[in-house]
Amino acid sequence: MIAIITGASSGIGAEFSRRLDSYGLDSIWLIARRTDRLEELASSLKTPTRIFSVDLTDRAGLDSFISIIQTERPEIGYLVNCAGFGKFGLTWELPQDITRSMIDLNVTALVSMTSACIPYIRDGGHIIELDSLSAYIAMYDLNVYASTKAFVRHFCSGLRYELKDRHISVTEVSPGWVRTDFIQIAMTEHDAPAKVFKSTVSKEDVVEKALRAADRGRARSICGFKNRCISILATHFPKFASRMWRAYFD
Repeated sequence: MIAIITGASSGIGAEFSRRLDSYGLDSIWLIARRTDRLEELASSLKTPTRIFSVDLTDRAGLDSFISIIQTERPEIGYLVNCAGFGKFGLTWELPQDITRSMIDLNVTALVSMTSACIPYIRDGGHIIELDSLSAYIAMYDLNVYASTKAFVRHFCSGLRYELKDRHISVTEVSPGWVRTDFIQIAMTEHDAPAKVFKSTVSKEDVVEKALRAADRGRARSICGFKNRCISILATHFPKFASRMWRAYFD
């Protein structure tokens, strides 16, 4: 039985790899663009690993990896989709290549990887999709990213019903701001108010809570009391939550 982890070269993806290293798996497949980071991570794990240097925004690269899955037909215990990125910027001001890449990675690659792996996930296995607290809120200056994550949330909800008879759990992980390099990437060439990032959680806490939720068959994992309160507020009072977010930029 194996685990497949996308976005494994850093941050939350790398932390999932370290935690799953103690699960007694036959192999962990690590997927990301940066080969050197993957090699460094693989050398620190006890579980046998396979490294796939793939840019998941490139359809040819994505299809090439999917063909490996279909040829080798591995028994998958955990599929963890962590690959993704966001950029601050008003919708019409973001460069089109950035917008397309966000959608390609956060939506297209996630759906393609999940769909390709499901036939080989063991009954009772686990799918973990990295979502975002932004999935609950219409967001000023982060609209495209938040919209891709709203898609992921909706996708997970439907997928649970489709996989119910196979007892495969689908857990969406919706942290708020996490102390990783995601924030620096999101702010490249476009600053956001510092108070936006005042409250953060650690990747270790996010992953620990997410794996516990997945192993218990839970639908969602939101790390941190404040973030759970925000998700409840945004669910029941979406316009108010969006106005609160907009106020950060005033």
